[in-house]
Amino acid sequence: MKDRRGVVAGRGLAAAIILGLGLAAMPTAYAQMTASPAFRQAVEVAQSSLKSGNISGASAAISGLSPSSPLEKYMAASLAMELAVKRGDVVAQRRAVAAILESGAAPEGQLAYLNGVAGYLSYQTGAIDNAITYLGRARQLGDTDAKTALMLIEAYARQRKPREAAALLDQVITAQKQAGQNVPASWYDRASSFAYARKDWSALAGYSAAKLATAPVQRADWRSVLVTYMAGADPEKEARLDLYRLQAATDALASERDYQGYAALAAEQGYAAEAKTIIEVGQSKGKLAKVDPVITPLMRSLGKKAVVNLNAIKSLPGKASSVASAAKAAQNGDDLLANSQYAEAVPYYRAALAKGGGDKERVTTRLGIALARSGDLEGARQALAQVTDGRWAQIAAYWRAWVDVRSREAQASAAASAPSGA
Repeated sequence: MKDRRGVVAGRGLAAAIILGLGLAAMPTAYAQMTASPAFRQAVEVAQSSLKSGNISGASAAISGLSPSSPLEKYMAASLAMELAVKRGDVVAQRRAVAAILESGAAPEGQLAYLNGVAGYLSYQTGAIDNAITYLGRARQLGDTDAKTALMLIEAYARQRKPREAAALLDQVITAQKQAGQNVPASWYDRASSFAYARKDWSALAGYSAAKLATAPVQRADWRSVLVTYMAGADPEKEARLDLYRLQAATDALASERDYQGYAALAAEQGYAAEAKTIIEVGQSKGKLAKVDPVITPLMRSLGKKAVVNLNAIKSLPGKASSVASAAKAAQNGDDLLANSQYAEAVPYYRAALAKGGGDKERVTTRLGIALARSGDLEGARQALAQVTDGRWAQIAAYWRAWVDVRSREAQASAAASAPSGA
């Protein structure tokens, strides 16, 4: 949307040029429309002044026109548009294109375009109600230009109609995908802002995850998206922990607060070894001080607990089939996942799902995470795609984005290393 002003000016100028040329050679459709000889002569005087650069003379000639028929009104408005463009008077351009549309002589095939121009000019000059009317009419008449829809979206937003704006933007994004075209990251950002404002966390996760999955993004983008979601949606502790883990996987833990939050939450949820590890990583990267009023006492409490944690999972690998209950299998999977034993966690999550009961959405999400981190990207994609309900579907959406990015990177790496001509 940042090129909006350039688009508006470009369309206004293009319209003036088209309409000005139209005066010299009227389409066949105007054969039955009339303009008196005297009026045509007055138009020629105005045109001559415009061509010679005599702006004041052209202004006087155009002001002196007294159009009566539809064709005369069209011709007078077209000249007024051309004069307004030469003067750089956007308000006058808006009035002129409105007069062209009201003349009743505008070519039918140009109506969608002209309404779009009128909408752009209305928006640019702050006539937002008019902008909504014209842009909506342009779309009804068949204008499929995304820029028209995007301007209408912003007009809705300025009129405090976020629901209409969000619904239309969703249509635009869907149409862009169906056309096989990339969706600009800025569209996803705008859709995310609408979702955040109305506290629609499912939509926020969907849009922001789609941006991460498809647009070239940096680790700062991952952090921004995940931190924004966590601040707004306030996911449950285990779900929040998986988002911290995703931040770590994307190297998007960037501040003292990130590392403190991750470590404290992991410790609270009983993953002492994971908490100790993340503190050590934060200290090695200079994000956490060796002596810190929050971290120092936490680190002191984690020493023995981390050892107990690690000893407890030593005997787990290879024994998933013998676990008695789904809850125990899921807990064992969680313990292995927390300590980066991803491949070993997979059979436990599968055993938990096979036994039934418990939080299926959480277990399936964790299965997808374990598969992804163990390198089975396709298996991860399939597992995460099964999580479609509730808050865990939102967590799964972010991890699917990471899987998509990793898959794309793997394909690019394979293509780059392939023998020439293969």
